[in-house]
Amino acid sequence: MIRQQNRLLTRVCQVAALNYETRCYSTARSCSASPTHNSLQTFLTHAQSTNLSPTSTVYIGTYYEYLCLSTLRRLSFNLTRTGGRSDRGIDLLGHWTIPSLPFPLRVLVQCKALKAKTGPETIRELEGMFAGAPVGWRGENIVGVLCAKREATKGVREAVRRSAAPVIWIMVEDLGQGRGKVRQMLWNQTVSQLGAEGVGVGVRYLPGAEGKEVEKEVGLTWKGEAWDPHGELLREEG
Repeated sequence: MIRQQNRLLTRVCQVAALNYETRCYSTARSCSASPTHNSLQTFLTHAQSTNLSPTSTVYIGTYYEYLCLSTLRRLSFNLTRTGGRSDRGIDLLGHWTIPSLPFPLRVLVQCKALKAKTGPETIRELEGMFAGAPVGWRGENIVGVLCAKREATKGVREAVRRSAAPVIWIMVEDLGQGRGKVRQMLWNQTVSQLGAEGVGVGVRYLPGAEGKEVEKEVGLTWKGEAWDPHGELLREEG
């Protein structure tokens, strides 16, 4: 019964958010960074046709931005890439739809494609990103999201907790072949106060590539029950 209610709630949230997202869609698209690619696949095609080196900072950064964009869809983020020379620190922007709200939260995303662990200074950079937000993503109730390849250190976790801004940290691991996995997701009380009360994290399962074993990743929960924003049932651990 609870799972059926969660399915129904998911559909209600999707319908309620549709008009809101449609109004904001043209603004987000106008911020799109490149006329030559708008997804990971089209970027890889572009990189091959222009002989862009996979070891270049442009390739590494752009690849990770698109990887985060596609991976975060499973957490109910609807994002557009904005990264570029004049991005003011904003790599992605869009919305986060959660079952506790009748409308999606607006989000600004930074993607850190660094192999080394990042420190608390990245949260301060994230806080400064709000000042450069485009029209439609300014003012109150805007959530800052930081995606990184490594787990949050103790200093980062403390910086997230202390931040007065609504901040989310997400670890997105690159599995190769254009596949990403969410390994960690945490947010502060300010995000909860915007409407994320009742939303939590749990474990979901992904099919492995080329016949390999299934992959575990972080997924969303709603009031303690596994919740999939696309209306599918999740297997629960245990």
